[in-house]
Amino acid sequence: MSSAGHVFDMIRRIRGNKEGLTSNKAGFRDNIEIRDKRRTFLRFKKVSEPELKSIKNKIRYKAKLEKRRIFLITIVVTIVFVLAYVWVLFF
Repeated sequence: MSSAGHVFDMIRRIRGNKEGLTSNKAGFRDNIEIRDKRRTFLRFKKVSEPELKSIKNKIRYKAKLEKRRIFLITIVVTIVFVLAYVWVLFF
């Protein structure tokens, strides 16, 4: 019965994973409204149209910056690898 420790460790990890789920956290539970036993619905904040547009614009701006950052990192890494390859090949 040397596997008892492994089984206990597996059970402990499963419990830990269940406790860490997003749906079990208090902030997530506050936004859920249960109407019947089979379905749950999320409650969203009411926001005015101008405020909604500004929120969307902020999200789009952040996404654009993130795309640009990833593109620049890709270009720099590619150039470094090409220069390293050329240096190894010819020197």
